[in-house]
Amino acid sequence: MSTNVVYILHKNGAKSHYLGLTHLPNQENIQLKHREFSIVSKLFKSIVKVKPQLFKKQILNIGFFIQLLFSKNRKIVLGIAPFDHKLGRLLPLLKKHQLYYHSSWTCWDKSFHPKKTNKEKVYKTWQDFLENQVKHIFAVSQQTKTSILENYDVASDKISVVNHGLHLAFLKEYHLEKKENSFLYVGRLTPEKGIEEILIFFAKHPELHLGIVGDGKLEESVKQAAEKSPNIIFHSKIEDKEKLAQLFSSHQYFLLNSKKTTKWEELFGIVLIEAMAQKVIPIASNHSGPKEIIRKDTGYLFKEGDLESTILSVVNQGFSEEMAIAAKKSAEKYTLEMISEKWKPILH
Repeated sequence: MSTNVVYILHKNGAKSHYLGLTHLPNQENIQLKHREFSIVSKLFKSIVKVKPQLFKKQILNIGFFIQLLFSKNRKIVLGIAPFDHKLGRLLPLLKKHQLYYHSSWTCWDKSFHPKKTNKEKVYKTWQDFLENQVKHIFAVSQQTKTSILENYDVASDKISVVNHGLHLAFLKEYHLEKKENSFLYVGRLTPEKGIEEILIFFAKHPELHLGIVGDGKLEESVKQAAEKSPNIIFHSKIEDKEKLAQLFSSHQYFLLNSKKTTKWEELFGIVLIEAMAQKVIPIASNHSGPKEIIRKDTGYLFKEGDLESTILSVVNQGFSEEMAIAAKKSAEKYTLEMISEKWKPILH
């Protein structure tokens, strides 16, 4: 059997977004290769900061694009932000190959997107790409699929909803006791994640416990808050999935206080399903991603600005074992076995 090579072409690489594709049955004989199209800045960085591994990776990426010019029919899954003008530069290199598009963006009417542009040429390039050039579109959420169908002439069967998948570590049973009134945040320590509001709230409520895992521009603020408030514990970023899953398991609630910006909102939230798989009740801003994951019987959604009242209400109700079990059961639909099946259109 010949090897079915699939190239994942992404701006910076996002291997965690393709666990389901990685998990396609071995009999399919698929080989995944990750490549990046954001090369120039990284090549410069690798030279200036003397990073040989980063330099080597960029040489590999350059070689990949050269090979594209002298080959055809390679299967390429492109992950690129909506209305990014770089698409126009990439398409001439990709035109002889089988293109697939992977996106989590949930608003395709041009009113809200991460790349600033008002150029009609960019919009037309994207329209032609979605309607005529891609063989299949893999949408991370149903809202992504719905919005594309509403704004482009694309057949419904040309789009598959393929959620992000759960790493196997989060499906294990760790049998750890959950600390009462314990909350956890895992992710980037940046303003759009609502970190400052979370810190202020827990500093005022020493009877509640907060764990924070991650890194980012607000890391120093988190460290200072943890030093001042004994009920706040900072863990730094945890790469070990089993260690992270065990930390989830020892908490009752998970917080995702996302703040919508002019370029971003929470489009899915892998950490939500990771938490839910460990019977941790999610409490999240009602952005498009969390709204598709959390139901009334599996967690709580709140409007931006309602964090404090929501947490106090949740604490007043008390931890619900029934809700925690429902959350775990809901998370089980994101297993790699189930998600990998939804990637199968790439084999045709």
